[in-house]
Amino acid sequence: MAHVFNANASSVAGELPLDAALPQVWIANPAQEAHAREVVTAYLRRPPLGPPVKCPHCGEENPTSFEVCWKCGKDLA
Repeated sequence: MAHVFNANASSVAGELPLDAALPQVWIANPAQEAHAREVVTAYLRRPPLGPPVKCPHCGEENPTSFEVCWKCGKDLA
């Protein structure tokens, strides 16, 4: 069993120390540490989802996974 802490804490980065806002994976069984490290490493090495999307309203770049512009809040479609 594993628990992920701070998965959504990146929004407070800058208000908290960086290491306090980074995601953490805690495992219940120390024997699974090697496997947990492999999973995290594979996740970090995954290719990006696609190129950034430029907002048609304000021109700001947004990650491919966004549906709404992070800057102006308008629909990216």
